[in-house]
Amino acid sequence: MRGIERSAGPGGAVRGRAGGADGRSDTEGGDRLAMRGRQRGWTSAGSRFWVDPRFVVGLALVVASIVGVWWLVTASSRTVPVYAATRTLTPGATLEPSMLRVVDIRLGGSDAAYLSAAKPSFGDQVVTRTVGSGELVPLSALGDAAELGITTLVVEPGRRPATDVVPGTLVDLWAAAPVDEGYGSPEVIVPAATIVRSSEEEGFLSGGGSAALELAVPRSAVATVLAAQAAGHLLSVVPTEPGAR
Repeated sequence: MRGIERSAGPGGAVRGRAGGADGRSDTEGGDRLAMRGRQRGWTSAGSRFWVDPRFVVGLALVVASIVGVWWLVTASSRTVPVYAATRTLTPGATLEPSMLRVVDIRLGGSDAAYLSAAKPSFGDQVVTRTVGSGELVPLSALGDAAELGITTLVVEPGRRPATDVVPGTLVDLWAAAPVDEGYGSPEVIVPAATIVRSSEEEGFLSGGGSAALELAVPRSAVATVLAAQAAGHLLSVVPTEPGAR
């Protein structure tokens, strides 16, 4: 029940004020309504708009997730030009354009590990380890010619090499010294030499017409190999891992 409080003003005029049953004014009720409105994220007309911080944080998370997905899709679909070997590259070989071809490939973030075709510049780079035909050329397989310490020389094994001895194959070079009418026990004079090419390849012939191999060997082993050849040692090559490069 609402009551009407009456009081006499000057001149006998009657003034009244409406109040609730508990004696609180309507003004106090309006204040409570405005407070509830502010708690729900809005204010009355003429007041500044107020936004719940949780809404802002949620919106920011949604935007960040959309941008992240877009970046991942774009990065995964991006291709970069890199070089691949057109034939087996062996240690000591100087890089030339004819050895390489450009391929566009998706590498993600690992494209910096391979020889880029975007800015081709070979300089004096040489191959330091075998790179198979068709493989991408890793920068770790290249080095400076002055620091490599590898050279090539031709040997003529006493027996025709096995069919699995191809360019890029690692072989041990064995030598057996002549003794009486035969040869003594063989020993390894160059371990882990690399086959560069064989006499069966076009444009490469041995002096005596027999099977010959061009090997990449350390410079420190050259004198040993030449001395064995001069002394008439029987030379043989044995793959370190038969059937594998």
